[in-house]
Amino acid sequence: MSLSVIFDESHGEQISVFNCRGLSYVLQKLKIVSYRLISGPITLDKISSEDVLFLGAPTRRFLDFEIKTLEYFVSKGKCLIIVCPMPMPFNFTLNELALKFGIQFQQIVVQDKKHNLSGAMYFPIIKKFQKDVITNDVNEVIYSGCSIKSLSPDVKVLAMSDDNAEPPSAPILVTAKEGRVICLGGQTLFQDDNRYGMKAKSNIRLVANMFRSIKSLHDQLPREEKPSEPPKEKKKNPVDAKKAKKHFELLANKARIELNKIMDEIDKLFDEILKLTSSQKFVLADNTLKTRYTKHKDAIQLIYQDLMENLDEITARIKGNIDFPAAVKESTDEILVLESEALSKLDMIRFNLLNRIKTDKLRSEPR
Repeated sequence: MSLSVIFDESHGEQISVFNCRGLSYVLQKLKIVSYRLISGPITLDKISSEDVLFLGAPTRRFLDFEIKTLEYFVSKGKCLIIVCPMPMPFNFTLNELALKFGIQFQQIVVQDKKHNLSGAMYFPIIKKFQKDVITNDVNEVIYSGCSIKSLSPDVKVLAMSDDNAEPPSAPILVTAKEGRVICLGGQTLFQDDNRYGMKAKSNIRLVANMFRSIKSLHDQLPREEKPSEPPKEKKKNPVDAKKAKKHFELLANKARIELNKIMDEIDKLFDEILKLTSSQKFVLADNTLKTRYTKHKDAIQLIYQDLMENLDEITARIKGNIDFPAAVKESTDEILVLESEALSKLDMIRFNLLNRIKTDKLRSEPR
């Protein structure tokens, strides 16, 4: 039976067969069937019939129940590929999953001033590999991402940075659970870029070997129709609909306050960047804008996501047959509109500030 891989896209993944032609090509050559999981949350009934789950640099947080589901998925002989997003998002929860397998993604981005891609120290050339099916015939890889910390003797380090890199001899590719969990600290080598992506150095061979190793494990293990007992959330006490609505309105009001607070911070950011450009601190202005933009965007999206998760939890506890989401639709719609306004404002200010930085920089240059 063919190996089947499901690519999660419900957590804002940056890598999937949908947007990476080279990755899709590899799977076709290996005769691996791929599917897309577009809507979350991740539940066992959505993934249990597949052999591999691919988390391609997720940027949204995972629920506790989803992490338990993925841990159970692996415990039943299934495989999991985890690719860390770079930069790490504001609401980074991927380590909560990785820690279940003795692995931790570090905040340290690997850099190498000596061995790198055309002088780009944050694209080090990886040459240190441990013998394994995944590293077979892999000589050099163009990498960009964080280092990985091994917290268990079960974890096998397959690739690491150079001795003179920063950090030195740091793991960047590891496996756990006898090869059924594969973790990589960055997503760029999956991308369709000739300089650092799938066609660079031995990148495509490394990616193909990941799936070959899993395919080999898949062929060796007896097939199982479906895990019998999915992990279950603890039962929670039922709640009265009126009290639930009152509680949810308080949560919605809190979300409203937080979104308005962020919009005020966006205004302050605009003034701050203007002051920096007026002082001709263009590099600092550009870096500050990029960092704050990502931070504010993640925070805005997290507010609405949190509210929807609370809505799901409350709905599951409501007494009787009541359409609770419909009862609070006015509040959820208002928060959704506020989220859209905040994101639009953030994008507009970013666009205007980038143009201002560029214009002021040109004006300051001697003629």
